[in-house]
Amino acid sequence: MRAQLQNTWNLPSGEWALSLLDMDGKFVVSSSSGKLYIFDVSNTQSEPVVIAAHDSSINAIVKIDNLHIASCSGDGIKVWDISSPQLPLKTLTNAKNSPFLSLTYANHRLAGGTELAGQDAEVHIWDLKKDSIEPVRSFIDSHHDDVTYLEFHPSLSQYLMSGSTDGYVNIYDLSQEDEEDALHQVINFASVHSCQFIQERRIAVLSHMETLGYFELNNQDYENAEEPQPKIIGDVRTIWSDCEYVIKASPHCGYVAYGANSQRKLTILPFDCEAELVDQTQPCWFPGAHDEEVVRDVLALNTNTILTCGEDGAIRSWVMPWELKYKPVVTETVKEVPAKKESHKTEKSKEEKKKKKKKEKKHRKKDVKFKPY
Repeated sequence: MRAQLQNTWNLPSGEWALSLLDMDGKFVVSSSSGKLYIFDVSNTQSEPVVIAAHDSSINAIVKIDNLHIASCSGDGIKVWDISSPQLPLKTLTNAKNSPFLSLTYANHRLAGGTELAGQDAEVHIWDLKKDSIEPVRSFIDSHHDDVTYLEFHPSLSQYLMSGSTDGYVNIYDLSQEDEEDALHQVINFASVHSCQFIQERRIAVLSHMETLGYFELNNQDYENAEEPQPKIIGDVRTIWSDCEYVIKASPHCGYVAYGANSQRKLTILPFDCEAELVDQTQPCWFPGAHDEEVVRDVLALNTNTILTCGEDGAIRSWVMPWELKYKPVVTETVKEVPAKKESHKTEKSKEEKKKKKKKEKKHRKKDVKFKPY
C-alpha cells in the first residue's frame, strides 16, 4: 500500500532538514545550517518563521509545550518561545562548553547529553521552573563516548535513560544523590541510535548497526537482582524488506520507519510495543520519498498524516492508506519506594564499578552512521 503525497516545503538550497516537532497546527524543522524553521501546516504557501538558533548544525530538538522548544548544537542548549523567538529564553551549557548531541524533556526537567570531551561524555539536567542556568543534576563519569539518546521514564519519574556510542544504555535513579548510587542499571548492547521505554518495564534499544533488542527494566531489589534474558532481534536489515537504515521507532504512534536510498524508498511498518512485534504484512511505502537522499525524520501529525524530512532539504506531508494505532507507552502509574541507602551501596555499587572498568577498556566506536557532523 502506498501513501499519497500532499505537500512539499523546501529549505534554502544546500540545507538538510534534520528533525521535526509537532507544535499544534505548526511544525518545527531543524536544519544543518543551525536555523530553526516554523511552518504552518494548514497554510502551505506562507513563509516560515526563521530562527537563527545556532552557529552550526542542530543536533537535537525537543518539545516542551505548544509554545516552547529546546535545541542543541556545538554552542550548547537554547530554550525558545516560538511565538517570540528573537532571543532564547535560556542558554545552557556545561563547564567544558561541550557540544550537546541529545535532549529530552518531562515534568519541567530538561536533560542534555554531550559529545565526548577528554575521557567522558556528560549528562546534565536542568529544572526549567528555576531561573538558574546551573544544572540540578549531572552525571559526568557514566559514559565514555558521545551521548546520543536520552529519555525520561513516562510514569516512573525517578528514572532517566541515556544511550551512547560507547555501546551502553544507562538507567539512572534520580532519587539517589550520588552518581554511582544513581546508576540503577547498565545495558551492554552496541553503539546506541535510540533507547526507549516501550512499556512500563520494557526497553527497546536500536543500534547504529541497525540491530534491535528488548530489555527488562530492573527493580530495586539489588541484593536479589535477577536480570531476565534480553530479546535480541538482530540486524533488522536482514529481516525487514528493503531496509538499509532505520530512521526511528515510535512506540506511542505504533510504527517503525526505515529507508533504502539505493531504491529511493521509505517504508513504515506497524509496531505493537506490547507484543514487541513489527508487522511486515502491512507495509506502507512512500513513493520517491526523498529520492536518493537520507530520510532524517518521520513524524505522525495524526493517525494517518505523516511528515518526513531529509538531506534533500525537503519536508513532505503524506496521507497513509491505513491508520496508525496510537497506544499509551505506560498504562499504569506505579510509584516505587527507593531502596535503603545502605543496601543500595553494597551490592549495586560493586557491580557497577566492575561494569565501569569494562567500559573504560572498551574500544570507542568512531565510524558511526548518523553521528552529528
